[in-house]
Amino acid sequence: MTVPVHTPGSETVRPVTTPATVDTELVQLLTPEGRRVEHERYTFDGDDESIRSLYRDLLLVRRIDHEAHALQRHGELGLWAQCLGQEAAQVGSGRALRAQDFAFPTYREHGVAWCRGIDPARLLGLFRGVELGGWDPAETGMALYSIIIGAQTMHATGYAMALQRDGARRHG
Repeated sequence: MTVPVHTPGSETVRPVTTPATVDTELVQLLTPEGRRVEHERYTFDGDDESIRSLYRDLLLVRRIDHEAHALQRHGELGLWAQCLGQEAAQVGSGRALRAQDFAFPTYREHGVAWCRGIDPARLLGLFRGVELGGWDPAETGMALYSIIIGAQTMHATGYAMALQRDGARRHG
């Protein structure tokens, strides 16, 4: 798609290429009913059990998120940032972490916390203000939530620099 652009003070109209002009292929990996569609560039070598396991995590994270949001709306939690619609990104990135990796979460990384083995009750205690996190970051491989937007980037960078300077390859 070309969009005509008029420059003030000029009678010249020049075409501008927008991102919409890039020829992109629609990639569909699931039907609306949830059935897998094979794609030559995007293959999945997992079996049905691994798919069920991923789906189970997605459902559990959504349920935890739904219940926590209801608690927040009733005044039982001081804050709860929903991850509704982001479950796949959360569970996918959480599942991609290796044992030696360390996560620095934002305030809505509930799926990553789930994949790192953090009890949802610990999350609720944190957001209710009755505990300071309740999990051991060295044991779980996940730092406490960062409520300040973007702060986790600095924490992760500092952690990586420290590992580099120490010559270490893993946390803990």
